[in-house]
Order: sequence, then C-alpha cells, then structure tokens
Amino acid sequence: MPTIGEWLADQGARIDALGASLGERVRHLVPPRLRRIMEKMQTRRQKPYGQIAAISFLGATILYGLVVGGHMATLLDRTVAAAFFGIDTIRISGNRETSELTVLETLEINGGSLIGFNAKTARKRLADLPWVKTADIRKFYPSRLDITLVERVPYALWQNDEVISLIDKDGIVITGYNDARFSGLPFIVGRGANERAPEFLAALDQHPDLARRVRSCVLVSERRWNIVTDNGITVQLPEGGVSDAFARLERLQSDDNVLAREIAVIDLRLKDRVRFGLTENVAETITKENESVIRRLAKAGGEI
Repeated sequence: MPTIGEWLADQGARIDALGASLGERVRHLVPPRLRRIMEKMQTRRQKPYGQIAAISFLGATILYGLVVGGHMATLLDRTVAAAFFGIDTIRISGNRETSELTVLETLEINGGSLIGFNAKTARKRLADLPWVKTADIRKFYPSRLDITLVERVPYALWQNDEVISLIDKDGIVITGYNDARFSGLPFIVGRGANERAPEFLAALDQHPDLARRVRSCVLVSERRWNIVTDNGITVQLPEGGVSDAFARLERLQSDDNVLAREIAVIDLRLKDRVRFGLTENVAETITKENESVIRRLAKAGGEI
C-alpha cells in the first residue's frame, strides 16, 4: 500500500497532466491575482500540504471556470443524463415532407437529459421549419421523447414577380416550387394573390366544368381577377359578383362554345354586356362561322 506521500505525489502528477490538458481554456478565465497564487502553489508541490492545497485549488479553479463560462448547467445536465434520465428514444409522427434527420438536428439534444430538455424552445424551432405548421413535444420519463408534427398542405402555386412558391390554404409560403408532384395545383399570379386565392378558388370550384379549363388565375392591381383558359383565352372578371360572372361564362360556353372560338379576350366586367377581343388573324379575316356567332352574341348584349 502506498504511503500518504507517495499518494500525494501521484495526485500531483495527475494534476500536472490535467492542467496541461485544460491549458488556456480554463486559465484565461481565472483572474490575474488567482493565477499568481496558483503559480506559487505550483512551486510547493514537493511538500504534502502543498499538494493537498494544489488539488483543492485546481478543483476550485475548474469549478470557477465552469460557472463563469456558463457551463455548469450543461455539466449537471450531462451528469443527470448519464446517471438517470438520458434521452434514448425519440418517436416522430406526422411528418411526410420533413425528414426525421431534419427533426433530430432541429431538436439539438446533444446527449442531454430529459429533465434539462427545453420543450418550448424546441417547439419554436420545429415550427420554423418550412413544412411544419404546428409541433407538439411530450416527455415520457425516464428517457422517451414524442414529437408530433402537423404539416402544411399544399394548396396552390403562386407566382409573385418571377418567383414561384408553394403555398397553403392560408396563403403562407411553404417553400419554393421545385417538385413536379405539385404541378397540377391551381396556378395564381400577382401581388397579394396568395391571400385572396382561397375565396376566389372556392367560387371557381362551384363551376367544375369551367374550373377544369382554367390554366391560371391572375390578380390585377390587387383588385380583381382574370382567368386564362387552357387554350389561351383571357377572361376579365369584375371586382364584385365573381360567381355571377362565372355563371354567365358557363351559359356562353353551353350555348355557343365560346371557349373553342378564335377569341383572345372575353370581358365580363360589365353586367349588361359582354365584350370580345379577337385574335389578330381572325380580326383581319373573320370566318363566316365565327362572324355569325359573334354578331349574334353582340345583338344579345355583347360587343366586339
């Protein structure tokens, strides 16, 4: 069995090794006056009382560095984690577009304990992810964490200037458009169109035959809408009474198949008349069939 002197000498050697490993990471946190005391004690290590004092002082120095550096809470949390409440099971549900790896990286657990894990802060970080609408986090002691996500549902494609984004029904931008899976969604264009689209598209959905023919919906000056059909006809709609305008367009289509005519623009902004703009080639040489139909429409209240 080693003598007390031998034991203290051994501890002194360990202190030297530990001090070297800590280096300036701890020393720079110690005030100059304490550093001078430490240097004096270093010269007295040959004596037992000096070695005991050195051990005590080194422990106090490390503790001081942890407190000043703000690492004490982390150290305690890691200690608790290792002993009792380390997070070793994480269950993630509700994620379709958000990968589990992204969720784990966002949680920033880093080996902490379930007790020290801040669910409120983690919930906010998850809610900042592109697809996440809400996030619920529950702790199950001693070691399980359950994450339930509610993701945003793609509703439409929105073009603002030259940028095309995927939006949900609330008009919130989810992410930039880069996935052909969503190419069949309604396409809306214009500043503010993302916020007004739900009401407008709901009115359009009441006319399914017409809705199937619509290629894009354009908000003009943040006041009223135009729709562009699959064959390039622009239909100008009024600011109010959009549903009535859709019904008028359906009657025109049912009676005279106007969406198949060589027409560039159908103006429905006035309640008592319909105006038609012809394509350039038809404007120069109107076929007899188109001429008779368009003249009849004009007599019924329309204008060419």
